[in-house]
Amino acid sequence: MKNLLIPSTLELDTINAVKVAIQQSKGKQCTLTLALVSEIPDTYSTATFLRSMKSELSASQKNVLEYCRELVTISQNCTLKIHYQYGISTPLVKNLIEHLGIELTILTPSYRNTEKRIHNQFVQILCNCKNPILHLSSNFEEQQLSKAMYLEQTKSKIQLEDLQELIPDHFSFKIVSQAKIFNDQNTEDLELLLNDAITKNNIDLLIETRKPKKIKLKKENIHTTENFGLPILSLYEEIV
Repeated sequence: MKNLLIPSTLELDTINAVKVAIQQSKGKQCTLTLALVSEIPDTYSTATFLRSMKSELSASQKNVLEYCRELVTISQNCTLKIHYQYGISTPLVKNLIEHLGIELTILTPSYRNTEKRIHNQFVQILCNCKNPILHLSSNFEEQQLSKAMYLEQTKSKIQLEDLQELIPDHFSFKIVSQAKIFNDQNTEDLELLLNDAITKNNIDLLIETRKPKKIKLKKENIHTTENFGLPILSLYEEIV
């Protein structure tokens, strides 16, 4: 991985995202970009507009940012950039990803579950982009991601063989298990079967695919696979 994007409000779980990003860099030169997105100030006054755009970070946010910088310095192969973005749109995000050369986006639980509309829209737009997205879980602890399970959706066009060729070129983990997910499958039965497979195979990462969706103003429901407490790598169907 050369360049990674981490949308952030500088909550504590940003530190975990930076740790995972450093792991995924595999010791190669890599740029980590923390994207801090805010609404465009609603004012006609130029002076007020500029003052609003220079909002100060809280003490806890400064501590998180400083810790992230220390982690990157210790890594010796990664660099950290802070990108301030005011306002958001689909063309803007796609151009930003292309300009920064982003190969992987890492989403933290605090950002994914945010109540602010602009952050929610940013997440939805990112999910419609073709880059892989790594969703960290709320109880995620620092660890190496080594064994993955592929959750194949009924209508997915991506086969396990396709992923077996793709994964080694971009990630350091291996796919050791597979499960087919049916739309009409009972949620409780599905969770029981997957939990059993996860335990037996020592799975520490789930892989799923996604397709573009219409952007909604309201936050979408939490994904079912988040119930397993594991990071989820989401791959856009067209990248294979």
